[in-house]
Amino acid sequence: MSVHYDDMGINRDILLDLPLREGAGIITQDVAKPHHPVALVGAPAWTSLGSDLGVITLDGTEYGESPNADTADLEPTSGDYSVGGWVYIDTAGVDSQIMIGRWQEDVGGWELYHYTNLLMTMRHHHAGGVAVRSGCYSAGWTYNTWHFLGFSRVGANGFWYRNGVSIANIGVLEDPEATTSDLVIGVRYSKNANFHTGMFWRYRYWGDRALTAADWAWIYERELRWFA
Repeated sequence: MSVHYDDMGINRDILLDLPLREGAGIITQDVAKPHHPVALVGAPAWTSLGSDLGVITLDGTEYGESPNADTADLEPTSGDYSVGGWVYIDTAGVDSQIMIGRWQEDVGGWELYHYTNLLMTMRHHHAGGVAVRSGCYSAGWTYNTWHFLGFSRVGANGFWYRNGVSIANIGVLEDPEATTSDLVIGVRYSKNANFHTGMFWRYRYWGDRALTAADWAWIYERELRWFA
C-alpha cells in the first residue's frame, strides 16, 4: 500500500519542501501544500550525484527566491518552527554564506547562515525589543562535505542537529518581528551579497512545530543513502 505525502507524520505542519525533482530549468516546485513558487536566478547548475539524486550547485552569483506575497506563512513572529536540509559548502565562497531565510536586517524575519569559522547561525531580526538582532549558533561544521542540517526553535532556545545528531547550541532568540522581504536561498535578502558557493538539496520549513531529535534522526536515516 502506498503512503501519501500528507499521511506521513513527519510532514505534519510542513509549509515548504523543495526536493528538486525537475533536474533542469529555472523553476523548482514546492511540494508542500502551500506550493510556493521558487525561481532560480542566474541559471544555477543542476548536478547529478553518484546516486543519481539531482541537487543544485550555486557558484557564488546564483540563488533562489520566492516573493514576499507568496511566503507570508514562513514568518514565525511567535511560536515554534523548524528548518532543515542538505548543504555542501565550498571553501571557495565568501566568509558569510546564506543558506535560506526571509528577513530584512534589523527590521524582522529570520536567516540561516554559515560563517567562515565553521559556525552555523540562526538569527532573528527586530525593529524593536531588547536588541535589533538575536541569534544562536552551533560549531564544528566543515567544508567540502555534505551535511544534513536541522534546526528547531522552542521559545528562546535553538536546538541544532547535524546528520541526525543533537549538537550544542550557544545563544538565545528573541521573537522576530514581521517583514515584507522575499524568501531567499543562497543569498542575502538584498540579493547582492553573502552568496552560497556549493550545493543544496531539499530545504524544508515546518511552522508551529519544533521537530524532535527523533524526527531529525528519522529524516537523516531515510535520506542518507543518496549521499553515502
